[in-house]
Amino acid sequence: MYLAFTDTGGQRHYELRQSIFDTDRSCYTSRLIFDLGFDPRRFITRLDEDICYFSDELVDCLGHITDSDPTTLLEDLLWDFLPAEERGRLGIFRHRRRVAVRPLSREERSAIERQVHLFDRRRLYYLRYGAADQSRLARINPKLYRPLLQKSRDEREFYFRDLEKVLHVNELKTYVFAIFDLQRHFRQTYSATMPEALDQIEIADRFVNDLCGLNSDPLFSAGLPPADSLRDHLVRYLIMFFDYGYGRRSLFDDFLREFMGRHRSFQWPDRKPTISTSRVETIFEMTWQELQAMSKRELTRLYRRRAKQLHPDSGGDHQQFIDLNAAYASLLIRKKS
Repeated sequence: MYLAFTDTGGQRHYELRQSIFDTDRSCYTSRLIFDLGFDPRRFITRLDEDICYFSDELVDCLGHITDSDPTTLLEDLLWDFLPAEERGRLGIFRHRRRVAVRPLSREERSAIERQVHLFDRRRLYYLRYGAADQSRLARINPKLYRPLLQKSRDEREFYFRDLEKVLHVNELKTYVFAIFDLQRHFRQTYSATMPEALDQIEIADRFVNDLCGLNSDPLFSAGLPPADSLRDHLVRYLIMFFDYGYGRRSLFDDFLREFMGRHRSFQWPDRKPTISTSRVETIFEMTWQELQAMSKRELTRLYRRRAKQLHPDSGGDHQQFIDLNAAYASLLIRKKS
């Protein structure tokens, strides 16, 4: 399942979609799961500055089509629409689970050969290694292709849109030059590393021809509806190429950008818990052993459920709600230690 959008009339319309295998067409296509409209925030209810939950309509819809916890799934899908305070609290636990990278099975290797388009391989190669020279494409670790398996073309394109957010504005045109492998049209030894030194008119002609060829490639567009013009997913590359330059780069610029982009944050030391374990058990209506056995995600879901019950706006007691927040903070601190 993934978050998709379409831009119409200057507004962005959001939908939740799912990739499914179409046996008649022998490829993956996508179907609409839930229409979020122009503002997905209307499906997020905020009880307090620290508490929010998703609408029952949305949770019930996802609950009927997935075995995963709908709330956890929605946290990932609608992360950008959650209040800043909620993202700050959940961000501590997000992406912390270490998943063992298992070797590719024979079926997966076969599926990669059949399903992963050359254009997808080039994009992953650049986004993973930052190399404009595509001559070593065959050396890429095939495990990097695993996220593309069993996904429709539509879902793959939104996956790449998300990955492309890391690109700096100065490298957008170089990125397009690399992923369309435009260097193959030139014999100069510097064609892969210095595209700005090549004939720009010829590069533009080659790019337009390759873009049109990709647009009409049945393997690339498998599962998508027919199109009489350039597909929406490819329009962004047209913009990247003609609206941006190669950009001036230097060692100092690279160093400065890396320095400024480093994650720097300061956190005050956690305060020691100020609430007894017996009070925590009373608030959450569970034993201390059961609470300690919970993962942080499970604890967060339990906290949200109790907050919805105890919040004064829902008929709960004000003091109990304050104690709930203190109990939740106490459990989080103990889990960190």
